[in-house]
Amino acid sequence: MRLCIIENGLVPEELQDSFGSYPAMIESWLAPALPEADFTYVSAVRGEALPEATAFDGYLLTGSRHSCYEHSPWMLRLVALLRRLRSLRRPVFGICFGHQIMADAYEGRTTRAEVGWGVGAQAYRYAAEGLEDAATLVFHQDQVSSLPPQARVAGGSAHCPHGVLEYAFPARSVQFHPEFTVDYLAALLDRYGNGLLPADVTARAWESLQRLTPDNRQVARWAAAFFREHTRAVCSPFIP
Repeated sequence: MRLCIIENGLVPEELQDSFGSYPAMIESWLAPALPEADFTYVSAVRGEALPEATAFDGYLLTGSRHSCYEHSPWMLRLVALLRRLRSLRRPVFGICFGHQIMADAYEGRTTRAEVGWGVGAQAYRYAAEGLEDAATLVFHQDQVSSLPPQARVAGGSAHCPHGVLEYAFPARSVQFHPEFTVDYLAALLDRYGNGLLPADVTARAWESLQRLTPDNRQVARWAAAFFREHTRAVCSPFIP
């Protein structure tokens, strides 16, 4: 199984030695649940050419500090790829910014969240097979505000009701960060707390990390099952 992880954001430079890149985080998170996969990274945010839609069996989209309503040229190219993947029924799984730009590409809408920042650990409730209610790690200011017509809500939190989407074609996405560790989110709080993030948001985020324990492994199993189901026809040789 050949999977392409599209990089839409960059880890802060001073954290890269300790935590690597976002595609590397995603591979480390997903690979134990999907050992048959080979991963390739392509950086949309750095301006690298996106692959042909048929080049890989499936795709994953990272998060980003950018907002998809910026409509940067690289984002428009990504939207075009997402629409091509939909037409080919190639599976795609989005995280945070990936969740948002998928919604926009599929005729939904992402906006700045009226409820403000979501940072730290949040309790998520699920309506998806294979997922039980659990805490997740979040770091976002935008949210999907209007659902795409072919999407259904498969999970969310009190802060983010459209936090997990499943589509009528092979696409799933999550607003939270299953690839993050508590240590990485804590490093982001050390860097951005009481600066970019207001003091009250920072304080609540630290408290939530002490109170809630995220479950990333069940989300990895859920994503792995999705790719196995939807890459079987792509990966299997034709037998007359």
